[in-house]
Amino acid sequence: MATRLCSAGARHIGAASLRISSMIQPTALSSSSMPIAAGATAPLYFLRRLLSTLPPHQELTMPALSPTMTQGNIAEWLKKEGDEVSAGDILADVETDKATMGFDSQEDGYLAKILVPGGTKDVSVGTLLAILVEEQKDVAAFASYAGAAPAAASAAPAAAEEPAAVAPVGASSDKIGPAVRRLLHESGLQAGQITGTGLKGMLTKGDVLAAISGGVAPAKAPAPAPAAAPAPAAAPAKAAAASVVSGGGRPKKEAYTDEAVTQMRTIIAARLLESKTTTPHQYYSAEVCLDPVMEMRKELKAAGVGVSVNDCVIRAAALALAEVPEANSYYNVAQGEVLPNDAVDVSVAVSTEKGLFTPIVKGANIKSLSEISADVKDLAGRARENKLKPEEFMGGSFSISNLGMFPVDQFCAIINPPQACIMAVGRGVKKVVLKNGKPATKLVMKVTLSADTRVFLDGGGVEEDDEIAGVGAKFLDAFTKNIESPAKLMMV
Repeated sequence: MATRLCSAGARHIGAASLRISSMIQPTALSSSSMPIAAGATAPLYFLRRLLSTLPPHQELTMPALSPTMTQGNIAEWLKKEGDEVSAGDILADVETDKATMGFDSQEDGYLAKILVPGGTKDVSVGTLLAILVEEQKDVAAFASYAGAAPAAASAAPAAAEEPAAVAPVGASSDKIGPAVRRLLHESGLQAGQITGTGLKGMLTKGDVLAAISGGVAPAKAPAPAPAAAPAPAAAPAKAAAASVVSGGGRPKKEAYTDEAVTQMRTIIAARLLESKTTTPHQYYSAEVCLDPVMEMRKELKAAGVGVSVNDCVIRAAALALAEVPEANSYYNVAQGEVLPNDAVDVSVAVSTEKGLFTPIVKGANIKSLSEISADVKDLAGRARENKLKPEEFMGGSFSISNLGMFPVDQFCAIINPPQACIMAVGRGVKKVVLKNGKPATKLVMKVTLSADTRVFLDGGGVEEDDEIAGVGAKFLDAFTKNIESPAKLMMV
C-alpha cells in the first residue's frame, strides 16, 4: 500500500525507516504530494531533510583519509563560515592515524556552518562536520543550525567525571583465555570495559585489540580498603614511611608534567602491540665491514656527489631483496599463504615530533645511489612537515630502522604488518682484528633482521651452499656481500 508524503508532514511512517521507490532529492520537494512506495530503505535523518524548511545544502562528514582510519582530530579549519569554496580547496587539516592531511571540498559553494570546531579530538569517521550551500544568500539560514551532536570529545576542556570502578578481570575469569588476560594486563584495560564477541559473549583477543585501537582508556582501579592500624611490631615500617615526608610533615609532591598523546602515537602503540602478539618474530644478526663504503663515499664526495651510509644500506638491502625474492614476500592472513610483492619498495623509518613515519623509496633496486639519496632527503623532509601523500608512506615491502647516528650498537625492531621483515641498523664501531698477522682496525656495523617466521622459514642449513638454508640467512649473506662491494652498489 502506498503512503503519500506532502509538505505538511508524513503519515503511516515506521519507527525506523521508510520504503521509497527511488532516490528523492531534497530540492525536489514542493507543495504537491509525492508518492512513496515499496523499494529501498531511507533512514530517518533523510526523512528529516525531506521535511526540512532549510535551503538545499550538502552535509560534509569526517572522511576516511586512510584505509585504517576510524577516527581523527580536527587540527585546524582553513576556511571560516561564509567563505566561498571551490572544488579542491582544503577546508581543514585532519590528524589521522598516519599523518596530518587536508580535507578538501568536492563541490563549489559556500561554507555555511562549522559544527565541529578546530582542536576537536577523536571524531569518528562519518560524523557531520560542516554544511555547504550553493548560494551565498543561503548561509544565514544555518546561523543557528546545530545538527546531530558529534561523536567526539569537546575541544574545550571540560570537567572530567570520575569513571566508575570496573569489576576486576578475575570476576569473569571463566570467560577469559591466557592470551586475552595478558593483553588486558599489558594495556591496563579491564574485562568489564569491553563487550565480548566470542561464543556466549566470551572476550577474544580481537575484542581487546579493537578496544586499544579505538582509544578506550584504562579503567580506574577501585580504591583499596583502608588498612587496619598497625601493631606495635610495625614500628620500623612506620619509621621508614616517615622518611619519605618533607620537613614540614607533608608528603613530597612528585615533579612531573603530563603530555597529551597524539592520535598517531596512540595508533602506533596499538599496532606494534598487535604485531608483537600476533606475528611470530624470529631474529638474525650479522656484522658487516663499512671500510669499503667509507672509501667509496670519500671518492664520491671529492667528485661532488654526497651519499650517506643509510643510502648505501638501502641500496644493499634492495639488491638483496631482488636476489632473494622469498624475502620480498608477505603472509596473507585471509588466504593463509605467503605471497610475493610486486616490487622492491623499501620503507625508511623517520622520527618526527608527532610520531614515526615510514616513507617509501619505491623501486629501490633499480635506482642509483644518488637517486635513493635524493628520494630519502625529499621524503624525510616532507615527513617532518606532515606533507607526505598517503601513497608515499602506506605500503612498502621491507623496512629499515637506522639508529646509527646514536650510540646504539644493536637493537631489535618490531615488524610493521603486512610487511614480513624489518632490519635494525646500529652504529659503526672500530674493531681490532688481525690482518696479515698484525693488529689492525676496521669499522664494523651490526644489523639485526626481525622476520615473520611464516615467511622466513629457517631450514637450518649448515653449509654455505646449502639449498635449504633459511630465507633470513640467505638475505643477510646477500646484504653483506652487497654492502662490502662498492662496485655492486654503484651499478644500476
